[in-house]
Amino acid sequence: MLQVVKKMVALATTAIALCGCDVFDIKGMFIPTSDRVDTRFEQSIARTEGKAVEVVGAAEEYMFYVCTDPHVDHTHDNMTTFNDALRTDPNASFGIVLGDLIDRLGKRPFYVEAVAHNPAKHTHNQPLFNVLGNHDLFFDGWAEHLALIGPSVYWFEVEFAGGKDLYIVLDSANGTLGTKQTKWLKEFLANNRHLYRHCIISKHTNIFYTDNSQSTSGNMPFEESFPLLSLFARHKVTLVLQGHDHYREDLVHEGVRYTVVGTIKDPCPEPEYLKVHVGPNGVEFEWVELP
Repeated sequence: MLQVVKKMVALATTAIALCGCDVFDIKGMFIPTSDRVDTRFEQSIARTEGKAVEVVGAAEEYMFYVCTDPHVDHTHDNMTTFNDALRTDPNASFGIVLGDLIDRLGKRPFYVEAVAHNPAKHTHNQPLFNVLGNHDLFFDGWAEHLALIGPSVYWFEVEFAGGKDLYIVLDSANGTLGTKQTKWLKEFLANNRHLYRHCIISKHTNIFYTDNSQSTSGNMPFEESFPLLSLFARHKVTLVLQGHDHYREDLVHEGVRYTVVGTIKDPCPEPEYLKVHVGPNGVEFEWVELP
């Protein structure tokens, strides 16, 4: 415990000395944001009215783009590259960004600019779905995120001839799903999973890696992760997409594929994004590394 406290104090001291108060929300690193996960869940469900936020039309076999942790700051070159690739690809049905959209106070509008559809250069306007990350909550950022980006808990469908797939976006930005979101997820899967061919879940934090170094925004504890692993296996979830840890990982547990996508942060030594190909037999990946 003492080592954890020392690590947190050292991190805060370094943040203040090197980055200034507009990068690291010191209060948010030690005290959970005033917008608790249960409150965000209630506001998100109220916003969506309990309905799918979108129904995306596609073929039986389709493809979508995924990136994570752009941490948009003074530049958004990699995020713009991702957006341009997505919206000039006639084979892409949609995109997903797995959280930590921004890295500094006041940059959320800059992110919105980076992912906007530009008719002058984009041949398509596929929807882009966003996940809430821990950095997106710093400086009490939830209200602005909800206003500019949208809810943190929602679901959408991909519909094709003869069937449809289910996509669920979860809020793990505080390192927990909370009681209300967890209850909703259990009931939602029990009542609806059988209606869909595949079920793909997107969340920010890595379910297999418990990292307390970021305090209130660390990864989920084992006590919460283990029941979720059983829940996902029981309902035959196809894929769980995650970010947060800035490295690539891909494994299968009890028939469920868990994939962590590396960061697309600008600058980053090895920025990457993922193309997910979905078909009757499951998913296949195509990793894209930016120059």
